[in-house]
Amino acid sequence: MKRFYTLLIAMAIVLPATFAQKGLNIGVNGGAMVPFIINQNSWGNGHEYDTEATFNYSFGFDLGYNFTDNFGIYTGFGRMDFGQNYSDSYAEEAGGTSSDWERSIKLKYNTIPIMLKYTGSQQAVNFVGGIGIIYAMLSEAEQTWTKDGNDWTMDTETHNNIGAKDVTDRFVKSDIMINLELGARIILMENLYLDATINAGYGFTDINAEDWQTPDSKGVYSASNNVYGGFKIGIAYVLFGE
Repeated sequence: MKRFYTLLIAMAIVLPATFAQKGLNIGVNGGAMVPFIINQNSWGNGHEYDTEATFNYSFGFDLGYNFTDNFGIYTGFGRMDFGQNYSDSYAEEAGGTSSDWERSIKLKYNTIPIMLKYTGSQQAVNFVGGIGIIYAMLSEAEQTWTKDGNDWTMDTETHNNIGAKDVTDRFVKSDIMINLELGARIILMENLYLDATINAGYGFTDINAEDWQTPDSKGVYSASNNVYGGFKIGIAYVLFGE
């Protein structure tokens, strides 16, 4: 046991000095996220529901290159699920019985990040931070809309079946988001490290397709945007490190 502790101490001293981050980095990542849709679009229903906490996930593959031990650029390919959950209680018709309503929007995006990253390189645990953009391509949009636990549909003068399950055509096909990452890089062994970061982002694109840009209950249309915060863990290996 004494030898084991001696080995751990030796690794803590040697690894920070020998670990090189410069070079090609490859890895995988996964995380949990809390997405929001700014400005609810109820597609002519006439009601704006209360927002509920929404939890989704992300995962992906990373490919980066560190020009020095501290600065680099990375990209990759991943999947991020956005959307929003809603709920409310009201009578569908004046004087009617109040019902419980629930609505959920889930937006599935394939993503390509382009990030600049800074990493400390003096300790076994170092600061890591990154800023850049995420190009998100919508692959599918799903909706559930229930009244007292039963699927609900409604036709309006402008749109048919606003409570449909497949709503992919109601959203634009891509979004561009600014992304910020802050956290720690933990050296696991030579050329292998783990990143644990807090992430936040904002989408600049109005996510509603032109034919579905419907006004709110006050007759005013406001663009809807993706926003998110989350926690991500990634593990990567340095190839051709120096």
